[in-house]
Amino acid sequence: MVKKIKLAVIGSPISHSRSPEIHQDFAYQAGIDIEFSKVELSKSNLDDWVHSFFLDGGKGLSITLPFKEDCLSLADEISDRAEITKAINVLFNSKGKILGDCTDGVGLVKDLTINKNQSIKEKSILVIGAGGASRGILPALLKEQPKSIVIANRTVEKAERIAKEFSSKALQTSKSSNLIASSLSFEALKDFEFDVVINATSVSTNPSQNLNLDESVFRNTSLALDLYYSQAFTPFMDLADRAKVPNVIDGWGMLVEQAAESFFLWTGFKPDTSELIAKHGE
Repeated sequence: MVKKIKLAVIGSPISHSRSPEIHQDFAYQAGIDIEFSKVELSKSNLDDWVHSFFLDGGKGLSITLPFKEDCLSLADEISDRAEITKAINVLFNSKGKILGDCTDGVGLVKDLTINKNQSIKEKSILVIGAGGASRGILPALLKEQPKSIVIANRTVEKAERIAKEFSSKALQTSKSSNLIASSLSFEALKDFEFDVVINATSVSTNPSQNLNLDESVFRNTSLALDLYYSQAFTPFMDLADRAKVPNVIDGWGMLVEQAAESFFLWTGFKPDTSELIAKHGE
């Protein structure tokens, strides 16, 4: 009997995760058997659980909020793109070594540019949040050569750190995008106009929290994206919809595409994502 490949997704909260279903679909395409669990952890038991998972024969882990930066130190080696992002969303065992990678950015860009037919080049982009989710997508966005990216965060110092760090990265080219740090206040953002607004915070996972964004941030915006995926509109998506943004989407497509990239790292099989994208998690 062929042993099932042991996989899991970790985060907090995790009950909403659709990762097991997505990867079971990929496994069916590949003709392999997997065991895919979703596990809620805390920062206090994260290290021990991850070490035990791989010691017990685990092959691969998907990592979601809030552990994308914490898990970086748990890898024996990290990929070039993870070296840039300083955040990972996947760990896997390769010949006895635990490797870390970040597939979020490539998943986002593929979903926007191919699935949604949305160009990023020469666009003005607002990324809300300066944590692991933002780190995961910034390098891939920068490679698409947008006109500018404003990183807005409640704690402006954190936005300033990440803007400074990514401005000096090797991924910057002769036609580098303008990276700007900002707070989330109306005063700080009132003079900007954005083609694309991305919510990369964890606010949408907690109904009691709110970004307190002013609707004017969406003036002339053509695309609003919440990296959180949901069957119903999140408060961020509701606000964008009220502001009459023509394209308001959640993170389902990005989730499926980054998962496909992760599945390839774990198994060597490139799954077809088209049907899952079309279903939007139904």
